[in-house]
Amino acid sequence: MKVSLIKCESYNQNEVQEAVKKSIDLIGGMESFVKPGERILLKPNLLGARQPERAVTTHPEVVRAVIKLVKQAKAVPLLGDSPGGAVKGVERVWIETGMKKVAEEEGVKLVNFETSGSVEKKINHPQLHSIHIAKIIEEVDGIINLPKLKTHSLVIYTGAIKNLYGCIPGLRKAEYHKLVPFPNDFSRLLDEIYLVVKNKIRFSLIDGIVGMEGNGPNSGEKRKMDMITAGADAVALDFIITNLLGLNPKKIESIHYLAKQKIEKNYAEKIEILGNKPEEFNLSKFAFPSNWYINLVPGWIVRFLRKYIWLKPLIIPEICTNCMLCVNSCPVKAIKKEGTNKPEVINDECITCLCCHELCPSKAIELKRSFLAKFLIR
Repeated sequence: MKVSLIKCESYNQNEVQEAVKKSIDLIGGMESFVKPGERILLKPNLLGARQPERAVTTHPEVVRAVIKLVKQAKAVPLLGDSPGGAVKGVERVWIETGMKKVAEEEGVKLVNFETSGSVEKKINHPQLHSIHIAKIIEEVDGIINLPKLKTHSLVIYTGAIKNLYGCIPGLRKAEYHKLVPFPNDFSRLLDEIYLVVKNKIRFSLIDGIVGMEGNGPNSGEKRKMDMITAGADAVALDFIITNLLGLNPKKIESIHYLAKQKIEKNYAEKIEILGNKPEEFNLSKFAFPSNWYINLVPGWIVRFLRKYIWLKPLIIPEICTNCMLCVNSCPVKAIKKEGTNKPEVINDECITCLCCHELCPSKAIELKRSFLAKFLIR
């Protein structure tokens, strides 16, 4: 298994094009992944209608670079996702993220997963027996996975595996959050989605030129890492990146489970790192979410002390802009708005899926912890 690390210090179009090509060449070259005439879906991270400079979504220049290489291989690129906050209109997401501009300039069709239909797939999950994925996933010949390197307050890290949650169309994403709200169960769902679509994935390439640390994937702090990284195996790619960021990949439930499925005790030794050396990148003292330590608490303890160990979103009225995205996106309708007041979270109804924290465009939602949670993660 090969993982490439390539230095790229800006989003200058020429620099990105060169870095992306190098990263793909090191793992086999575009021609080894796509064939002439194939329809290849490029799947970036489009969390919501955020401008590229906020480091919330995959940068359009990274997407452009991959589009050009797919075309050079004489395949047909498509560009699509199921963005968060599509309740306000997917067109706004295309425009704000820069995807519409790139698609128009490169002559690429934009695909709205919400309107492309869905297909049901059987999965092996303790709480869910099947999921619906966007029909376009079935219709294309292959997928190029283009995540953004970020932290994630619910599952610690979002990269190649987590980006595939966007294969779930529309409000079903919120519904699944409702059905599997706990981090470990949700991570297992991410794994099942990966297993459903993995045969379609040609390779994953992560935009880590400017990523996000802290309480991501929306409200964290920008972190310049100057890195483009790619690999044909999404699990190996996430395994290496989290390890380089200073966190044992075994602490990331989705990565650990999939790595175990490969029956590889010496999994890390099977991964070959190519390109620049890890020490050439700005990766030291990377800040993970403030709540990540709670994932180290055994599940039976959390269940036993469930009333006393909790993290809940708290809306800051002074920052809130009343955009109503949190109210409209909450899968259990636990966020209410009375008259002219700002929205409030009803703690007894909240399932801590953190969809609101993930989607809030103004960083008006922070995480509050119970006393015991503070003690356990202090």
